[in-house]
Amino acid sequence: MKKIFVLLLLVNSLLVFSQINVEEIKKNATENPQTYFYDYLKIFKEDPSKLTQQEMNQLYYGSRFVKEDYSMADYNKDYDEIWKIASRKGLSKGKAQKILSAAEAAYNKNPLDKGILVSMVNIYHATGENVKKELCILQNNAIIKIIDESGTGQNENSPICVVTAGDMLSVAKPIIMMGRDFKQKDLKTDKDCMLTQYSNGGVSLFVKCVGCFNF
Repeated sequence: MKKIFVLLLLVNSLLVFSQINVEEIKKNATENPQTYFYDYLKIFKEDPSKLTQQEMNQLYYGSRFVKEDYSMADYNKDYDEIWKIASRKGLSKGKAQKILSAAEAAYNKNPLDKGILVSMVNIYHATGENVKKELCILQNNAIIKIIDESGTGQNENSPICVVTAGDMLSVAKPIIMMGRDFKQKDLKTDKDCMLTQYSNGGVSLFVKCVGCFNF
């Protein structure tokens, strides 16, 4: 497993990554949120393929500097009644229909949350709404692409960038599962971001949480 992970890091080093300029993203999102967040969000809800990678970066990471209508606290509050049910494998059509209205209301407020998107795919699959399901799949894939191309994760200057602490652990999971030598070290913190090094034996991964301290 360790050799495979090291190989993946070497392959990643050959790819082109778009560096995330947090200061510029924050400036755009806070000074002109209509153009750099809400307009992009409207396009994302309809067809994320119409946004460039730079625009996707601005939308996704800029969301941490704009007050969203549906927060993590709201997600946690709705977990037992909506998201726990929606995430189950083999979700029945009847159960999906019972939570559909509440789930769509939350989704429409924040379609940038990967957990919500995966749940909506499951719901629409159960209800047979394939057009909506395919849109959610497209949206989720667009966000995964943003994270995958945000950095190599090999050093402090090219970390993989995410927007929640939960995403940090998800990205670091391959290293966590490698063995007993797992270590976690917070390298830098500021008012907007947290940079953490995850290591196991001779393998390290650097992950930055953009806007983790804002809400």
